[in-house]
Amino acid sequence: MPIDEPASKATELFIAKRILDAHWTRAVDRPWRVGGCPQCQGRNDCPQLDWAIEVTAEAAALMFQKR
Repeated sequence: MPIDEPASKATELFIAKRILDAHWTRAVDRPWRVGGCPQCQGRNDCPQLDWAIEVTAEAAALMFQKR
């Protein structure tokens, strides 16, 4: 995939899972806290973690919507 092409939803979800895993495993004493990536800016401020949670929530909402 060329770098200037937009990522597919599957690729975004895969990347989001890796980000969530990084935050979970690197902050063992306080899971889901910042400190798992280079973009962590404070105790509760990480744009990368916020993005990953948003992407995961969108996928879950799509999967579980009623028809």
